[in-house]
Amino acid sequence: MSTRATETDPSAPDDAPVYEERVSLLDRVPRVVWLVGLGLAGLGVWQGIVALELTSRILLPGPAETFEEVISTAGNIITGGHVAEALWLTTQEVVWGFLAASALGFALGVVVGETKFGQVAVMPYLVAFNALPKVAFAPVFVAWLGFGINSKVVMATFIAFFPVIVDTAAGLASADKDTVMLFRSMGASRWQTLRKLKLPGALPFIFAGLKTASVFAVVGAVVGEYLGGGGGLGELVRLSSQQLRIDRVFALIFYLSVVGLALFAIVGWIERRIVFWHRADPSDVVSA
Repeated sequence: MSTRATETDPSAPDDAPVYEERVSLLDRVPRVVWLVGLGLAGLGVWQGIVALELTSRILLPGPAETFEEVISTAGNIITGGHVAEALWLTTQEVVWGFLAASALGFALGVVVGETKFGQVAVMPYLVAFNALPKVAFAPVFVAWLGFGINSKVVMATFIAFFPVIVDTAAGLASADKDTVMLFRSMGASRWQTLRKLKLPGALPFIFAGLKTASVFAVVGAVVGEYLGGGGGLGELVRLSSQQLRIDRVFALIFYLSVVGLALFAIVGWIERRIVFWHRADPSDVVSA
């Protein structure tokens, strides 16, 4: 251990030993090296399975074939082909589903986090509602709302809203009790305490829920398209899988992940602008 003096504790004597946290050699490796290395390792395993013919190329095409299909799909998107139209439709479903899930989840999260009624009566129903097999509701939403975009937006909202509720309620409950009592003793109303104390402190929790919802919204939209028809990427994935065009399925999944990552990154960017005082989670590889 090192006893070199630092300025971490100005009140400590000058000759007091300061113990520094040791950083392992692995922790010193840049994050980009880990990301690239892990990706290359995955590609190597994938190529090895294909080269050793452990499975049929029809069921698992090689990385080269998949990359060619990704490039071909990119060309279709750039030229405004049918994949571009499907991508635009899915993106709309994801964005509208995410916005609806964010608004609904935040409102219910405030009810649960701020009222006894929400904690005792509303939350048990929300938990039971979330435990339902959501995939089974896709045909129901189609029967109610038709094969258009509305049923997919509702499906995306249905899958994505619960994390926002939980994180919003947890953030509001994390407010320091002594500070809350101080606000009340100074005559602050319940609304003023919520707006000026609890909500600012809950923002890191709320954005954590929004990030989760941004990913779940993609899942919900694709599930709705896959089981309820339509013209989005989920429908193209279904058709390609039926034709055993697994390379095309992988390419479409790649662009679906791009939609999810883009929405996740936008939420992270907004978080850094609003919650600039909060230190980001080191595990957040996108928004850090």
